[in-house]
Amino acid sequence: MSSSSSEKDPFVVLDWLYTRSLEGWSIESFLAELMHQLGEVGISLCRVRIGIPVLHPLHVVSAYTWRPDRGVEIETYSRGFDVTNAYLGSPMRPIFESGAEEGRIRITSGTESDRYPLLVDASAHGGTDYFPQLLGYPDRSQPPASQEGILFSWISAAPNGFAEEDLEFLRKIHKPLCMELRSLTQKNLVKDIMRAYLGGYSADRVFSGQIQRGDGDVIEAVILFCDLRGSSTLAEHYGFDEFLHVLNDYYGITAGAVLEAGGEVLRYIGDASLAIFPLERYADEREACEAALSVSLKAVANGERLNLDRSQRGELPIEFGIGLHVGTAMYGNIGTATRLEFTVVGQAANEAARIEAQCKELDQAILVSDRFANQVPKRWLSHGHIKLRNIKDPIEIFSPQ
Repeated sequence: MSSSSSEKDPFVVLDWLYTRSLEGWSIESFLAELMHQLGEVGISLCRVRIGIPVLHPLHVVSAYTWRPDRGVEIETYSRGFDVTNAYLGSPMRPIFESGAEEGRIRITSGTESDRYPLLVDASAHGGTDYFPQLLGYPDRSQPPASQEGILFSWISAAPNGFAEEDLEFLRKIHKPLCMELRSLTQKNLVKDIMRAYLGGYSADRVFSGQIQRGDGDVIEAVILFCDLRGSSTLAEHYGFDEFLHVLNDYYGITAGAVLEAGGEVLRYIGDASLAIFPLERYADEREACEAALSVSLKAVANGERLNLDRSQRGELPIEFGIGLHVGTAMYGNIGTATRLEFTVVGQAANEAARIEAQCKELDQAILVSDRFANQVPKRWLSHGHIKLRNIKDPIEIFSPQ
């Protein structure tokens, strides 16, 4: 049963909100705790959903949905979701397009609510009343994802739906909730952008406070250096836009394979990439080397399939070399006081790049150092001890067979 109006004091929830926000939390924990607070004041809910626009290379909206039996679930939506059936058939859409800041639909069989699959499903799970709130959408001729607003939708589980005092309560806490969500979204935005541009390994260190020039650690890692061959020919053959597509295809099959396997791409250097597999993530050096070799073989196989398709379209092939090495490197912040970069430096990193440079000379797609080859039980072809540029001692280099 609903609490009396005297018990529904929004200050109780707002005091919790302001106090708890100073301690730090995630959007998921925020929503879960909010549901507990609302339950304490007697607001019975079947489903709550929050839609928030995000700045991300892949997604434009994050949606957080709470249900009593599932807790908080997260979904992300890509560009163009506003023309999908999920949005076009949503009860939120006509309210958004009307310019209203809130709406209400009683969930009753044989009424307007039957038009919306979401509300039919809610009815089957005890939902009785739908109350959406919108804030921060000044131009309703544009889709929600192109604006900075926040969408709330509340579905009541009370037998008679929301009481007027429930709706008034939700109205009073709405803007403070949106302010807190905006703050949390900005924190997520910083993390997402750092991860997209720095990679997870570096981003986590920056976010934890390693932001000064010279901050760093000595790490043991497998180092992978990959370089595109014939880039000048490709650049001359294709226009600027087309060459960018070529580069993205190339990085998709090489750096993409690294990321899928849990490695870290630290840098894109024109048409080359530098990646690491930190030994701390693996049981031992052998396991890390096996992971890096598997990634490299996958990248080469993906490249062969891509080039078969390109040849059928009369396109030039995308060819590349991969150098693999394992050793000690300095991983840290380098640069100027105002423009920094997290990367690996040191002899092992230089040796990996020099090993890759031999791919073209030896007509091999993958070359590895003797230390790397000794860790992986596989048939290897030795190309002998080779004196690498600016490396003091010759290194025996192998290719997989």
